[in-house]
Amino acid sequence: MSVYLYEAAESYARRDFCETCQPPAEPAWLGAWKTRRPVEGRKAPALDRETLLKIFEQLDAAAAAETVQFRFVLALLLWRKRVLKLEGTSSDGPTEVWDFSGPADRKYQITRPDLDETQLEQLSDQLEALLAGKSDAALPAELAAPGEDPS
Repeated sequence: MSVYLYEAAESYARRDFCETCQPPAEPAWLGAWKTRRPVEGRKAPALDRETLLKIFEQLDAAAAAETVQFRFVLALLLWRKRVLKLEGTSSDGPTEVWDFSGPADRKYQITRPDLDETQLEQLSDQLEALLAGKSDAALPAELAAPGEDPS
């Protein structure tokens, strides 16, 4: 689709034309660009990178094992989406700690939990529910709305 910008009385007006259609010669357009319409039935992701980062930061003070595990998997997702950058790893006794940097030079230390297959599958389901914008009933208690039972 071709998009053209026109000057209006006290503002600007946008007019869309198909790829093969030519805009009228008058009035003269100020700017033009090409764009695509979204595919019908295809939904945008329920959560963008900024929202995922906010959720990740909300879980920072959580101590529950389930929440620490969920936060680790969320950190991996944010790393994959290039929101977080892995700076290195260190050991604190038997515990491995991953050091990440984020936007605005923020630093995060994430404990790498020991996850068995069942826990990994459960965390994957929780993350999938979060990304799909489904009910937060399956999410850690720290993410449930106030006064709501997360179970």
